Amino acid sequence: MPRYLLLILTSLCFSLHTVYGQGGATQQNDSTEIFSIINKADSYFERQQYDSAMQWAANAEEFSRTKKWLKGQGWAIVKMTEILIAQRQLDRAADLASQSHKIGIKLNDSLLASVALMQQGQVKMYGDYYDEAILLLDKSITSGLGRYPNEYLALAFNDLGHAWGLKEEYERQALFTHKALDIYSVVKSDAGMAMALGNLSTIYYQMDQKEKAIDYGRQSLKFREKTGDILRLSITCCNLSQYYLGINNEEAAKYQELCVKYAKESGDEERMIQSYITSSLIANAKKNNKEAFEYELKVIDLLERSGKNPRMLARRYIAAAFYTDILRYDTVQTLDYYNRSLQLSSKWDYKGNLKDAYLYLSEFYRKNKNFSAAYDNYKKHILYRDSLISIEKEEKIAELETRYETNRKDNEIIRLGNEQKIKQLEIEKQKAMITGNTATALQKQNEIDLLFKSQELRDVRIQQQQEELQRQQLMAKTNMQQLELTEKENQLQDKQLRNQKNVRNLLIAGLALFLLLGITYVNRIQLKKKLEQQKSLLAMRNSISQDLHDDIGASLSNINILNELAKRNIGQPEKSTEYLSRASEDIQRISESLSDIVWNINPRYDDLQNLFIRMKRYAADMLDGKNIHGQFDFPSNPTGPLLSMTQRRDLYLVFKEAVNNLVKYSQASNAMISVKTDAHSIGLIVQDDGKGFDRNTSRMGNGLQNMEQRAKASGASLTIQTQPGNGTSVNLVMKIS
Repeated sequence: MPRYLLLILTSLCFSLHTVYGQGGATQQNDSTEIFSIINKADSYFERQQYDSAMQWAANAEEFSRTKKWLKGQGWAIVKMTEILIAQRQLDRAADLASQSHKIGIKLNDSLLASVALMQQGQVKMYGDYYDEAILLLDKSITSGLGRYPNEYLALAFNDLGHAWGLKEEYERQALFTHKALDIYSVVKSDAGMAMALGNLSTIYYQMDQKEKAIDYGRQSLKFREKTGDILRLSITCCNLSQYYLGINNEEAAKYQELCVKYAKESGDEERMIQSYITSSLIANAKKNNKEAFEYELKVIDLLERSGKNPRMLARRYIAAAFYTDILRYDTVQTLDYYNRSLQLSSKWDYKGNLKDAYLYLSEFYRKNKNFSAAYDNYKKHILYRDSLISIEKEEKIAELETRYETNRKDNEIIRLGNEQKIKQLEIEKQKAMITGNTATALQKQNEIDLLFKSQELRDVRIQQQQEELQRQQLMAKTNMQQLELTEKENQLQDKQLRNQKNVRNLLIAGLALFLLLGITYVNRIQLKKKLEQQKSLLAMRNSISQDLHDDIGASLSNINILNELAKRNIGQPEKSTEYLSRASEDIQRISESLSDIVWNINPRYDDLQNLFIRMKRYAADMLDGKNIHGQFDFPSNPTGPLLSMTQRRDLYLVFKEAVNNLVKYSQASNAMISVKTDAHSIGLIVQDDGKGFDRNTSRMGNGLQNMEQRAKASGASLTIQTQPGNGTSVNLVMKIS
């Protein structure tokens, strides 16, 4: 049975004499007809078909007026007010609530009057007058709704909690919502249980108690499923999806899908918008910014087509700009979304949106190195932030003034009433004393004392409200002075910034001069380096010239002598062949030496890769010629600085000499050649399993001496480890400067 019908029938039990006094059975039949019409309106209201609900409620009011039945008219107006509040037509709802309240007072119907007070409180709450709403809702509970458990009492407690929640007093909100839940449980209202549980889940989520929020949300969902209310099922699933974020993302995604499913089934535009916003949050939690942006575009499309909620549209523009920035889309697109939000917020004077948009714009420009624009937008953000603080203070003071004036007037009215009551009680007390009825006289005196104490308490409360109002006004004045001081500080900071800009320009000029001097210095260093390179090149040329003269010149002379000896001994073929063979060996050696010299001075072979290829090829050819099995360990991608020509030549010649000695003298079966590089050195190892030798008894040949001299000249360290029968290991470590 609808809550209003149960309450009305209960209220009729207390006034049946009135019903029958106005026409007996005929009046009772009329009342049944009227409540039947209101019941029809309520059924449409529960399905959110507000136009049809309003039509039936208006019919009930018209029928009651025709039949001159004031009670029916009052309850019909209550239903009309309920519909208007749901549609947020608050001005019309306030007028009707005032009418039903007057009817309740006229009929001395405390229930009707209390419900009307509750609706006045709802109008104030949705109009953002929270303190007035709390007073009216509390008054509705104490003046008539709280006599016994009923759905209107539960709704009043629920809305009282909601009003406290809007003031961010979440503990009080939870307290009153729990009271509403207890009453809904007694009257067995599934829809009421679902609403109260859902509200509790939201409260605990705001208090960052997510486990409780999820628990109450799941309980609310069970009751929503019982009622089959698709519209509110969507809301509940959206909320659960957000509660699970960061705790269990799989559950969050599951409820997000249900949220979208129910929203589509309901066909309600607001639910679709909420489901898309929830989906955007889920995608963002999964780091899927592209998907989140696509959901934001769907929300923007719905809001732009409906034109119903420009405030939310302005905020979605900010979200879209945020995602285009993260996704590195065209900056023109990002700025377009920010500008749309600013234009819409400026048109409707949404200072909160303007504050946030300028903050995000400031960060956008900062990331794009446009520090001037970033600073300008940040100043606008601060301006709107301070303006909002000032407005909130003014609104709070206005609310306190209204509350104080209302309570003061109510107190005066109550005072006058109490004075009349006290006079009447004094008369009754005197009569009782005259008749000797001391018990009655004492009772009257107690009532008089109670009235005095109640009045004193009200006076104290009024005094406290006056003091609070004065305190807030003083704080507002102080804040205004602080804002003025802040503005002056900002002006001083601007002046300082201009001075800093001048200093910066001077520093830039000084830096430019420093750079010019630095470039000159670097050029001189480069010139010096070039001279050193030329000197090094000259030394290299002299070295090559000396090598050509000493080694190749001597070898050519030796070849000439061997040829002459071959001619003289032509009659002795064996000797002649031996001389020619030795001359051929010298020619081959000269050819290799010339090849090495040409390779070493060619800049094409400066990198380590070419050096290592030549070394590996040479070693492989030499080892194959003697059937020695060779293992090579060269870096596949050598790193490190380039070698100078001298270092490259010395490294290569030491390597050649080591390989030559291995092939000629070691009688080895296996050889291992390894090269290691790092950022500062090159290490060479040439190792064999040959016969070895004793360095203490063996005479040092020219080859070993040459190796040691070249290593010493290039700043390298050379160690030769060998023993008879244990092979030989040549280790070279060359530092690279």
